[in-house]
Amino acid sequence: MTFEEAIARVTSLQGRGWRLGLDRMEEFLRRAGLDDVLARGSTSPRYIHVAGTNGKGSVTAFAQSLLVELGYRTGATYSPYVYDVRERIQFGRESVSQDEFANLVEALWPVASEMESTELGGPTEFEFKTAMGFLYWKRQRCEWVAIEVGLGGRLDATNVVDPACSVVTTIEWDHADILGDTLGKIAAEKAGIVKPGRPVVIGKMAREPLEVILEIAAERGAPAIVWGRDVVAETQEGRVRVAGPGYSYNGLQPGIAGVVQPHNLALAIAALHAGGAVQNASEEAIRRGAALTSIPGRMESRRAAGRDWILDGAHNPQAARSVVQSVVPGRLPRTMIAGMLSGHDALTFFSEFTDLVTSVHLAPIDFHRSRDPFELGNEISSLFPRVEPHASVEEAVDAAIAEGVEPILVTGSFYLVGEVGRLLERRPE
Repeated sequence: MTFEEAIARVTSLQGRGWRLGLDRMEEFLRRAGLDDVLARGSTSPRYIHVAGTNGKGSVTAFAQSLLVELGYRTGATYSPYVYDVRERIQFGRESVSQDEFANLVEALWPVASEMESTELGGPTEFEFKTAMGFLYWKRQRCEWVAIEVGLGGRLDATNVVDPACSVVTTIEWDHADILGDTLGKIAAEKAGIVKPGRPVVIGKMAREPLEVILEIAAERGAPAIVWGRDVVAETQEGRVRVAGPGYSYNGLQPGIAGVVQPHNLALAIAALHAGGAVQNASEEAIRRGAALTSIPGRMESRRAAGRDWILDGAHNPQAARSVVQSVVPGRLPRTMIAGMLSGHDALTFFSEFTDLVTSVHLAPIDFHRSRDPFELGNEISSLFPRVEPHASVEEAVDAAIAEGVEPILVTGSFYLVGEVGRLLERRPE
């Protein structure tokens, strides 16, 4: 099977959409000979499981990089990917190769096909890709794997693992139609990854969701490590100090840009300590792990097509606020290319940029839940001096370049960031 054929097969599962539940995923893993993933107290590999509204990709990336520098055979998975589907399955800091990707699809496809005739039905695209990761990490003999949750937590397909430590990064309004109409309900869904007796690291959030997660942790006998109470991060002159129970690291420099990254780095370090991954580690290993961390689409800067660009997949108000707070004074983006998926509060999201951006170019996203840019333009037209919808991403990029103002900000969806980023790769300086 070629890589292209493998992509076509996996893509053919998209029509099944999302399915929030674990029974089919568990059966799929059993039939694929991956029962060890489901084993309580499994130590090969051990998992750091990361959920939350914002920051979960960054926390996963920091955990991955730190584990590599601590000397472990390390896997990771991200959802969604930004530029290349192979980002979904990683070993060390490298994405799975095209050949290995195809081999994984070839190995699991007969199992998925067999399940189509059962009451459970065949796996969704997300379930299939998640199983590919488990098979790959088993083949690579991974000792630790950092896993980013896809959606929610309680019923997400990744929630079949028994992690050494869970992390809930933040709780904000997102996917309320699926996860719940209060922050407490959303928190309860995301805290579904908290397992009995396993520690959980809890990030910065409002009192309502924090109390819900603490209550769930107490019910399950899960020790809670809480931001601001048990773990802190302080930034001075561009360097970060992270301190938690029994440890303190100074002079750290996060490899991911943005004002929220010291917080995310601190959560990752706390998770590794709580999960037992840090044993007499040198501060230099932690420093290297922090500095060498990278992940696409988070305050990502690049030069292409004669312009400076900032690409960030922010898609809710809290993430938008972080983007605005993270831009460099003197190099403020006044032109923005944006697009959104349905299910997000467009007015509240775009309102975060009104003091920064003067011109907005709206583009369609190649995804089934894409908002129509012309409809979106009508909704936000009063917020900015110029709002211009376009029929294609390329048209929006050309229009933004023609304004002659840089840097240009691309935001609103990781899917849009991926499309623009791939387009810019074909337009070198």
